[in-house]
Formats: sequence, C-alpha cells, structure tokens
Amino acid sequence: MNLKGSAFTKNRSEKLALTRKRVKMIFVAVINSYEDIIKEGVVFDYSKRGKVKQEDFLRNRFVDDYLEAELSLKETNTEYFTTNKEVAEEYISHVDGELHNDPIDIHIVDKALKKAWGSKTKPYLAIECKRLGSISDYVGDTQKFTERDYTRLRLPFEGQLGFIENKSYNHQIVSEKINEKLVESSTITTNKQLEHLFLKEGCKYSYVSEHERMDKTFMCVYHLFLDYTNIVISN
Repeated sequence: MNLKGSAFTKNRSEKLALTRKRVKMIFVAVINSYEDIIKEGVVFDYSKRGKVKQEDFLRNRFVDDYLEAELSLKETNTEYFTTNKEVAEEYISHVDGELHNDPIDIHIVDKALKKAWGSKTKPYLAIECKRLGSISDYVGDTQKFTERDYTRLRLPFEGQLGFIENKSYNHQIVSEKINEKLVESSTITTNKQLEHLFLKEGCKYSYVSEHERMDKTFMCVYHLFLDYTNIVISN
C-alpha cells in the first residue's frame, strides 16, 4: 500500500473510532434515561395516549421526558446533539430503485462529528423503536437498514430500541429469537449475530450485531431491549 492509501486507511479508521465512541455515548444516555424511568417508578398508561399510536406514545415519552435532557448533560459549546422524532430522510431503495421517504423514530444529529465527516455534512444517528410483540417485525427493521442508500450522510451505525411488554420475554430470550431469525434470513447478510455489548456497569440488555448492506458497505447495529412489563399499563 502506498503512502496515500495508507493515510486514507488511517483517516477512515480514526473517523470510525471517533464515531463509535460518540455513538456509544448516545446509547449510554439512552440507558441512563431508562434507569431514570425505573428509579422514578414512572408508568405509561395507554388509556391516556389519545389518538397517538402505542409505539409512538412510548417513544415520545422516552425522548421528550428523558433522553433530550440526558443528552444535554453531555453537551459543550462546540459539541452538542439535536434530537428529534419522526424526521424524514430520503433514500434510494435497492429493492425497487425508487426514491422514498423514511420517517426515523429518533433522529440525533451530533455536531462533534462534523469535523470528522466533513463540515458540509450533517452526521446523524437513526434509532428505530419497536414494541416487541413480533420478533419478525423487529428483524424487518434491520433488513430495511440493509436495503437503503440514503441521499444524505448516514453513519455506518444504526440503533434499535425494543420495548418488552410480554412477561414471558426478557432480553436474553429476545436476542436468541432475533439470532434465530437472522440465521433463517436469506435477505440479510449478517457478519456477526447479536452478542452482549458492555456499555455501562449493570446493564445486561445491550447488544451489538454487524451486517452488510446491499451495496456491500459495513453496518453495525446497537440493540437495547428495555423491560417495560411493569412500566406500561395496557388499555
């Protein structure tokens, strides 16, 4: 490898290392938010959600009441996060070749990554939320990540947040069922199945998996499976 190629490889390696560090910081903030919900004994009553979908109701409470404040604690004058819900990003589908809109459940822009990825970019982390009633639907979100080529810079790291409401499930059972689906899948190329990822002391429900997009690029997915069995009050 020549010096120019070596410098490019080093630059990319450093950029990915910084990005991974920042993404992990975001997910620690997600964990802290969940722990605050537990400590405060908060319950989310579906009967009070009005016309809001159950999944959106849980996401809204999580982001608006906890995550935004938690991320603000990590901000400085030059490094800050912009957190939004249902932000639409355009992508070209590798399935039909058409331009589509993707409404992202939790859309987090990290200004600290602009220098690494380019001053004209707007690096963002996408986190999809899912009530874990169907493992197939959850894996379906992973598949969508692999099929899409986004028109703006999207980090090679994705997030999936699963709300466990079924008392017969726990994070270990869920991760095993997801891995079974990944093995069976003929449409998702999985380089590393879900395995536990240490993010914070005492957190056993964090996982990571690695996949290949249809354009052959690398993709890392962070998974958090939150026990909501005693947090949600069903209608």
